[in-house]
Amino acid sequence: MRLLLMAAVFLVGFLLPVQAGLNATVAKSIGNRFQAGWVNGLVNVAVLSTVLIVLSARSGQVIPNMASLRVVPWWAFLGGLIGASVVVIHLTAAPQLGAGMLVAIFVGGMAAGSLACDVWGFPGYSVIKIDGTRLAGLGLVVAGVLLVARPWAR
Repeated sequence: MRLLLMAAVFLVGFLLPVQAGLNATVAKSIGNRFQAGWVNGLVNVAVLSTVLIVLSARSGQVIPNMASLRVVPWWAFLGGLIGASVVVIHLTAAPQLGAGMLVAIFVGGMAAGSLACDVWGFPGYSVIKIDGTRLAGLGLVVAGVLLVARPWAR
């Protein structure tokens, strides 16, 4: 199961620049990146609603109601804000930076943020000690970002 999850994460990561390009195409076609972000969100809601309804019918679980949402800490809803921010930033940056630089910088940010989540155990992660090997890995990611982004080339 772990290998299957790792493969799924790789596949979604592979598709990230494709998504950014598709969203940028929508923005170019309709003339507004925020409307394109809204279209992305609308498709997201439609797909997730369909999956939720199908899974709810099979498992007997119900769609979340207001009572269940009231127990969620307010700050947990910031995940949706972050998701929308990713879409809007990608819509804005993809045509300017290109897929390679966009994803390299994004991966650098994800690697740094991931280690920060591990160090402090936030949000919802267990605390994981960061050793020299993991710091060296972060350094290699940063080196990779610099080699792809080549800030000295412009």
